[in-house]
Amino acid sequence: MAEFEGTVEIGYNTDLWGPYGFKFPINSSETANDGMIPFGDEISAVNVRAFQGRVTRKNTLSEETEIADLIDPAYTPLINVAGDKVSIKLQYPNISYKGQKATLIFELTLTSGAEKAFYFEYVRIR
Repeated sequence: MAEFEGTVEIGYNTDLWGPYGFKFPINSSETANDGMIPFGDEISAVNVRAFQGRVTRKNTLSEETEIADLIDPAYTPLINVAGDKVSIKLQYPNISYKGQKATLIFELTLTSGAEKAFYFEYVRIR
């Protein structure tokens, strides 16, 4: 199951590319379990990947079809000052993906050095 659920729609003749913001709440205390990131930690780096269809957590993503051109390479993902929100821009991928959905995977590196992946379903490609 994805940690984020919602719909982002992109179409060939639109300019709704973003930026889109995705928030990763930080736990409110050392003992709280009310966030996605441990207390006292922040996002220090992010890599965002897109895959065709519904992708669930797996040991390897090599069996899935990556849509490398869905994430705008000209826009560097932004991490806000609080270290808990990432903004990205999308672009229309190859026309062969028209009418399909994509799952985004946010691969985060935290200031502690820990690495975490979060899944977003879905981007609808019109």
